[in-house]
Amino acid sequence: MPNPVDEIKVRIDIVDLISEYINLKQAGTNWRALCPFHNEKSPSFMVSRDKQIWHCFGCSEGGDIFSFVQKIEGLDFPAALRLLAQKAGVKLVAQDPQLVSQHNRLLDICQLATDFWHKVLLELPQALTARKYLAERRVKEETIDEFKLGYAPESWDTTLNFLKSRKYTENEIFLAGLAVKKDRGEGFYDRFRDRIIFPINSVVGNPVGFSARTMKKDEKEAKYINTPQTTIYNKSLILYNLDKAKVEIKKQGVAVLVEGQMDALTSFQAGVKNVVATSGTALTRDQITILKRYSDNLAIAFDTDAAGESASRRGIDLALEQEMNVKVITLPFGKDPDECIKHNPQDWVEAIKGAKEIMVYYFDQVAKKFDLNSAGGKKKAAQVLLNVIAKLGNKIEQTHWLQKLADRINVSEQVLRDILSTVAGGRVQSKPEAELKPAVIKSRPYLLAEQALALGLKFNQQLPYLIDNLTVEMIAALPLQQLYRELIIYYTDDITNIADDFDYTRFKSKLIDKNSASLADSLVLLAEKDFFDFDSDSVREEMITIVNFLKREYYSGQLQTIQNQIRQAEQTQNLDAIATLSEEFNNIISRLNLLG
Repeated sequence: MPNPVDEIKVRIDIVDLISEYINLKQAGTNWRALCPFHNEKSPSFMVSRDKQIWHCFGCSEGGDIFSFVQKIEGLDFPAALRLLAQKAGVKLVAQDPQLVSQHNRLLDICQLATDFWHKVLLELPQALTARKYLAERRVKEETIDEFKLGYAPESWDTTLNFLKSRKYTENEIFLAGLAVKKDRGEGFYDRFRDRIIFPINSVVGNPVGFSARTMKKDEKEAKYINTPQTTIYNKSLILYNLDKAKVEIKKQGVAVLVEGQMDALTSFQAGVKNVVATSGTALTRDQITILKRYSDNLAIAFDTDAAGESASRRGIDLALEQEMNVKVITLPFGKDPDECIKHNPQDWVEAIKGAKEIMVYYFDQVAKKFDLNSAGGKKKAAQVLLNVIAKLGNKIEQTHWLQKLADRINVSEQVLRDILSTVAGGRVQSKPEAELKPAVIKSRPYLLAEQALALGLKFNQQLPYLIDNLTVEMIAALPLQQLYRELIIYYTDDITNIADDFDYTRFKSKLIDKNSASLADSLVLLAEKDFFDFDSDSVREEMITIVNFLKREYYSGQLQTIQNQIRQAEQTQNLDAIATLSEEFNNIISRLNLLG
């Protein structure tokens, strides 16, 4: 039986996979991006299609498709294996104990419930009212299928009994968020009853939670109820429809944000597919971080009611802090995108095209609300706008809008800047330290030793020069020493013609230490990042320069050591030791002189 890990790696291309999460740009034969795992301004995240590996030179994370999915999705290896197996169409052996985990069983429960409720909506008589409701809302049959909409019957235990018949326990169903513990006595009952079900998927398309709209007209009944927080559903990390919208967001270069599932669904149906929803909650910092993987541009559709605008603004503050380019969509008709689309789908398309830059929107709102010719109006306008300007994460943007405000209300920019420094909450909040993984700081000798090995692995014709001129001891860092030692062994024992015989895959397979294999991958990517456009003469010149530097560093270190030993010998008046050490000192000086 083939190894499923190997089969998945054959079927899934690493560039295609990582492109689903972040924006990759081609750099020579490889791809680069801003690292999704630490805060950086210049891209240091590299992906090799040839070797099917990734590595960040800022935070030193790296690996293959499995390690990437584990890190970005927060999964253990079995869960990542399961996810990628589904994506690749590889069947896993269910009896494999490594794959049987609570996480996976909860995912299975949510998938089964999704399919069950969808079938009930389409086929059973008790879902007639739900079908009529969706028809009245002009939701097409293909949209119902696309989004796997469902109907939970008006029953205390129908869903519970169905899942139990599939060998899941009541406690597992409860942990998946689909059952509620009884207030009195033992047992559970269905959380969703007589409700239209909107499955909420993870970014890779697995249903992990649900939002359910009641079919009852009773005012006491909550219009929508949602899955509670579970081990597979974290509402602060999930955006409704992102699994379907992410490719279109990258293509269009902007994410359109709405507040409800129906808004997202009808927008998608109307052809605007780069749309996601927050399910009525404020946009979170984590959700913004996720959106930034696909685009830095965000267009938000405010609901016309005050509560909707307030919820959106809380998220806008966070988006501005993270330097997203935010625009506001003003609806020409209706209180929300769904109503606007039903009136005229083209109005929605045009509203998105005409979205205003967020600061322009705020300036316009202030101009309508306050008399900017009066002292009181200027004061109130400044209070509102300075609170927003203070949230901007970029100092240049802050200065730009301070100048605009100064011109608009005819007040000195310095006066406004003085007020800005005292605005309550005006300081831009930096990310918590836990969210920022600091870049690894390396010494110059360490960096050059990395480059020397990287050049040897990438441009194999340079290996004879490297090995003939640089000893293992001349590399200070132990991990690099270990890899170099194994490279010398491979070169000595396995290669007769360096131009034809060096096989990186075979060399890597011979590495005993797993860390050395990972290091080798990162060094190959380093060479492809820094030297992809070098010709053979430039590579040779670079190799000579680096080797000479490392040799000088090594000899200088030896001189320092010998000088210390000579001082000790002089203190004990050990003349023989002084003579020997002096000769060694002169020999090393000669070697340094030869290097120039």
